[in-house]
Amino acid sequence: MSDRYVLVLAGGRGERFWPWSRPERPKQLLPLAPGGRSLLAATLDRATRVVSADRVLVLTARDLVPAVRRECGPQVEVIGEPVGRNTAAAIGAAAARFLERSSRAVLAVMPSDHLIEDTAAFAADLEHAFTAAERERVLLTFGIRPSHPETNFGYVRRGARIHDRLHRVAQFTEKPDMERARAWVASGEYWWNSGIFVWGAATFLDALEASRPALAAPLRALTGAGARFGDRLDQVFPALESVSVDYAVLEHAPNVLVLEAGFDWDDLGSWSAWARRQPHDPRGNVCFGDALVVDCDGCVVVGDGGTAAAVALRDTVVVHANGATLSCPLDRADQVRRVSEALKTRGRP
Repeated sequence: MSDRYVLVLAGGRGERFWPWSRPERPKQLLPLAPGGRSLLAATLDRATRVVSADRVLVLTARDLVPAVRRECGPQVEVIGEPVGRNTAAAIGAAAARFLERSSRAVLAVMPSDHLIEDTAAFAADLEHAFTAAERERVLLTFGIRPSHPETNFGYVRRGARIHDRLHRVAQFTEKPDMERARAWVASGEYWWNSGIFVWGAATFLDALEASRPALAAPLRALTGAGARFGDRLDQVFPALESVSVDYAVLEHAPNVLVLEAGFDWDDLGSWSAWARRQPHDPRGNVCFGDALVVDCDGCVVVGDGGTAAAVALRDTVVVHANGATLSCPLDRADQVRRVSEALKTRGRP
């Protein structure tokens, strides 16, 4: 247990939840988890069920550090990246940080914006994964058995079965179109790629060096920085390649395993995905905050800092937050990111 650590990745911006999410209050800081907790707080609760709080590291954007620290408490280490460089660099930096504490460090990587309610099943699966990574030099990811064809997730095609729910990975795939997603789900060979990983810190850096030596070398050099870790990160990070861990490592490494998750999972990638997990009134509406529905069916209405009201609407999202208002059909909610992109061209958040 003493060599186990958790990295929580908390640098995302969650543009699909505009106008509730903004650059200064992204998805992981919104009260999207059960009971009105933030997704980050719920993630930290899961993390501290398997390791003590002083073995948790949260990496986030530099400007989000104060807000993230308020969610974390005093024992959790929070480090701000000077610039975003995607998941391969972030995980490599954390691996170097944990190797300062133990040459046998094994880490779990958890995104901060997923919803997992069965915490007991999650802890049990993480124990299974930690044990596998301590026993062998493997890179382990969690696969989610798909409940429907989904075009917003990457997929993992499983290979030879090792035992129980553990398989070798035959292939990582990117987000498919709907035709391909239907075929993959029908085949029974593919699971959703959860983005939750477990591996030895040294094992990961060795795999990164094999495929991206120019990225691995400066990250390895962070080991031993001690109290100057943040300063060294500022010097190293801006020049690093920005690449996902899937592209940089997992698609190339020969020792990747996938464990079928025994827990529930959702990445809450849109208003409609969040609404599926919320209490509904008798007519299928979801209301949060200062919200009102009159003669509506299947609507999602959120009011934060002002009233949001919907009248005689069907399957519609209505959100009022941060002085802005969104209205769109529920089945088009995954396109809300286009609003954020359009506002950026106007120089607005």
